[in-house]
Amino acid sequence: MARKMLVLPPCLLSPYTVYRGALEKDLVAARGVRGLLTLSSQVEPLSYPCPELLLLGFPRPPAPREVYERLGMREVAEKIAGFIARVLSEEAPRRLVVVGVKGSPTCAAFTTTSGDPDAYPYELLSQFGEFPKVKRRQVARELSGEFSPAGRPGLLFELLQERVGGTYLEFDKDDIPGSLAALREALGSP
Repeated sequence: MARKMLVLPPCLLSPYTVYRGALEKDLVAARGVRGLLTLSSQVEPLSYPCPELLLLGFPRPPAPREVYERLGMREVAEKIAGFIARVLSEEAPRRLVVVGVKGSPTCAAFTTTSGDPDAYPYELLSQFGEFPKVKRRQVARELSGEFSPAGRPGLLFELLQERVGGTYLEFDKDDIPGSLAALREALGSP
């Protein structure tokens, strides 16, 4: 039995799975989370495959939750939620902390992104991977600027919250120090 388990999105361990490629904030966030894990040998991390990477590959354009639903993410998320729930059932940790990423269409714990799936430029799904890194970042910034925050979890976390109890946190890559402090407190780490 694990004393404490920490369920982490893969991008908070290895930021290179982020849809457009890692930005400095993605790198800093992952370094901070990995550093936190080294502080306590009593925290067992559980990561899972990136749902968006499984569905669309890398790199991929940003998309709101509604577009991912239209593209079939619910089926991928069901499989991953089942994997996580099974591991947690078998390991039965005394304390469980599940971390989401603010704004993620799949892995947001509380605040996902929303947008009109009928207005989304689906042709970018095949074109985006051909863009050089600089253009991917520019297109991603422009496209994601059209999305709105929505006060609900991402697709995977919606399913997790139905199946798995525990402390849910949302990691905000625009507030890395605050997010790390909240995570440290939830884990009871120094």
